[in-house]
Amino acid sequence: MNVTDDVLNDLLTLYLAGEASADTRALIEERARREPAFAAKLTSARAVDLGGALPAGAPRDGELETLTRTRRAIRLRTIFLAGAMFFTVLPLSFRGGDGGIEFMFLGRQPGVVWAFWSVAAAAWVACYVMHREVGRRGL
Repeated sequence: MNVTDDVLNDLLTLYLAGEASADTRALIEERARREPAFAAKLTSARAVDLGGALPAGAPRDGELETLTRTRRAIRLRTIFLAGAMFFTVLPLSFRGGDGGIEFMFLGRQPGVVWAFWSVAAAAWVACYVMHREVGRRGL
């Protein structure tokens, strides 16, 4: 198989980064032994220090950050929805027995009922706001 110079230049990048397979390393090293011009190119490429030219950390991917924020918004929306449903239905809980059906909170403890429904109203508003936030992101 005839390996062109363009293919070797592409493989040279992997070789210098230390991510080339054993076969690719053998191919590069064999070519450097056979051709002095390629060996000189390999030596000069190894001499280049890219430590100052590369950024210290990998740049943040904007799409990944948007996906992370969207997942967080969906998770919060789900939590608010569950809380809203729970606190809406909790005052309507009842039990049955020999005396018939009686509500646990409704009619007996109006302060607790209004507290539960206030929390439910706040959770419904938060759920609506989070729903709009997710919709604004296009999901």
